[in-house]
Amino acid sequence: MNEWLVTSEFEEQIKMAFNIPDVRPEFVEKLGRELQKKEKAENLSHRRLFGLRPAWAIIIMVFALVFLTTLIIGPQQVYAGFKKLLGYIPGVGLVEQETSIRMLQEPVRQTREGITVAVNQAFLLEDETRIDYGVSGVPLSAYPEREVVTGCIEPPYLQLPDGTQMDINAPVPDNIYEAVFVLPCIFNTLPDTTPTGWQLPLIFVDAPEDIEILPVQEVSPSPGESGFEVLPTYVETQDAAAAQAYISVDGVIEIEDGYILMGSVRSLTPEGSWLQIIGPMVIRDAAGDTIQYGFPEDIHPPMNIDIGRGGYNWAVQIDGAGLAFPITISFNAVVISGVEIDEPGRFVFDVGSEPQPGQVWELNQDIDIGGYVITLLAVSAMEDGYSFSIDPGTELVDVNISIEGVQALAGGGGGSWGDEFTRSMIFSELPAGELTLVFDNPVRAEPLESLQTEWQPEVIREFETKHPEGVCLDRSTYPSIPDHPAGLSGMVVVAQVEPQMQLVYSMLDGTGSRILAAGSVHGSVSMDGEMLVYGKEGGLGLVNIETGVEETIIGYSGISQHWSPDGNRIAFVSAGTAYGIFMIGREGGDPVQLSNLGYESIAGWSPDSTRLYYTIPGSSNEGFELWEVNVGSGEASFLFVIENSSLKAPYPAVSPDGSRIAYRGRDNSSLYIKNMDGSEARLLLDDPTLAVSGIAWEREGYLLGISLITGVNHEGEVILLSPESCETYRFRGVRGELRAIWIE
Repeated sequence: MNEWLVTSEFEEQIKMAFNIPDVRPEFVEKLGRELQKKEKAENLSHRRLFGLRPAWAIIIMVFALVFLTTLIIGPQQVYAGFKKLLGYIPGVGLVEQETSIRMLQEPVRQTREGITVAVNQAFLLEDETRIDYGVSGVPLSAYPEREVVTGCIEPPYLQLPDGTQMDINAPVPDNIYEAVFVLPCIFNTLPDTTPTGWQLPLIFVDAPEDIEILPVQEVSPSPGESGFEVLPTYVETQDAAAAQAYISVDGVIEIEDGYILMGSVRSLTPEGSWLQIIGPMVIRDAAGDTIQYGFPEDIHPPMNIDIGRGGYNWAVQIDGAGLAFPITISFNAVVISGVEIDEPGRFVFDVGSEPQPGQVWELNQDIDIGGYVITLLAVSAMEDGYSFSIDPGTELVDVNISIEGVQALAGGGGGSWGDEFTRSMIFSELPAGELTLVFDNPVRAEPLESLQTEWQPEVIREFETKHPEGVCLDRSTYPSIPDHPAGLSGMVVVAQVEPQMQLVYSMLDGTGSRILAAGSVHGSVSMDGEMLVYGKEGGLGLVNIETGVEETIIGYSGISQHWSPDGNRIAFVSAGTAYGIFMIGREGGDPVQLSNLGYESIAGWSPDSTRLYYTIPGSSNEGFELWEVNVGSGEASFLFVIENSSLKAPYPAVSPDGSRIAYRGRDNSSLYIKNMDGSEARLLLDDPTLAVSGIAWEREGYLLGISLITGVNHEGEVILLSPESCETYRFRGVRGELRAIWIE
């Protein structure tokens, strides 16, 4: 299960809060045209963008993904012609069946000034080189403050023994078994902020002769449902041209425990319109039950040639055990088209001579755009721009906004499909006075039926259901979890996003629910269960859980707050102009900086309150790294990699006695527990539901509370589990992402 399939509503709210823009089809179409001009495709090199500021990091990663994935095979090559292609090597990806392979003898790492660059693996093929490298430990202060400023963009390269420099994706000559990986500078960092001129010597060896290359089986065309013709590749026929889109399964790889399916969604929309997929792919078996799937990390689907109209390729991995064939693969989609208008809509209003960040103008003003009416609900001032809240009405789904005579540096937006949305603009200086808003380029949507197709293997295999030793819950046992017994009492604190972002207290059965902090989803409860700390504007809010009395520690605010076990100090990750972990006293005072990265996640304290544990993204693809810092001396130490951890957010939680750490797995729907001595982790929850959304130890450290997103409860339901006995209970009255659990 991958986070691309299920993202918690809280994470969506965060995306909206940062005003992250969607990738507009006009941009994608232009990008697609540019890619067509490239003479030679390059292979994707996995480059981690750790350390970019949250909103713009996501934008850059989205654009980079759109751009780079095309370079793997080439913009003209889609999932057709499998007969002449390909085999599959787990961990390597798709390769030609008859090819010589050299590989990296062992990973190479180099650390300078607290920053690590690692070449994790490399595969030298006849026509390309695939290198997986990563960077960790780069402080956020090394990156540009504003998105209009660009840091280092010098690409890495390979230096051969004779001094030849070559692109890291170019094929290496057959007789070369040594090279130096050179990274001139860390991507997007500013001058003099990080070490430069990285050089990592690489040694290559021939791949084992018995290396298994699994065949990629071409799938023959089969008739689709819902009136859409299913074709393996684009074929201009009368029936196909009449349809607006279709979905197909084009290739299959049979792996040890299931299948990798590769296919495409093709758009045949008229010029000036494009296909918009709504929501995730849904796969169901012959009984109509939903099949969970993941995304194979070593297969990067190339871009479709009809990307400008919304088509794309996909690859998913499913378990084979218990499948009832045929399976149905479907997407929901709409056709988007621009609306021609004679004149844009305009609205003039005065923000005053000195508009202030946080100021809001409630307008509820109807705007006529070429006969279509939208409602400008409100305008909000930000530090360097404005955000506009819009109700698009019943016919439109999007509209462009600008301020007449003022050039925006960037724009973005967020919101639910077909509902109210926001659009924002950022300027070099906040415009003041009388502003003329211009509304143009309206967009409307025409619903389509679900795009779907069926697939089943030519020969149906039998798979054994695997239950790793030590697993307490999986998808088959999760539905039978009993409700918590009547005699069990205590409390929980959860984060909710509906009807607003809020931290909520309730009893285990959901009764006695009350809001502790509105407008926040980050918080921590003290070890004695008396106080909640959360981030708020202007500082940290402290709430007495019993009385509701609140006070504020003025100064730094942040996320990932954690009380020290003695209740005297609070650690948090700063969300302000300073980056990293800070610690502040219960009574306030000057905060102490314990780290300087900015994307740390606090995992917990040692029982004696002298050491703080935190995770950072690692430079390898094995998982996040666990570190500890002595809060007295400020000395930090690397402990170990928490293997198989989520590459997005592992939600680390160290037990109160400091002996174990629990964390979310790589698939985002499993949970591991690992001893703090670094011994091998134990899989505790094996993909029981859609996603793990929160982890919290009960104060004694024997029981583990977990919130899980399910098909029924997308805000999260809470369970209580004993890692030793696997005894588990469900709290049906509680919804939200778990922040704390207390058993009396």
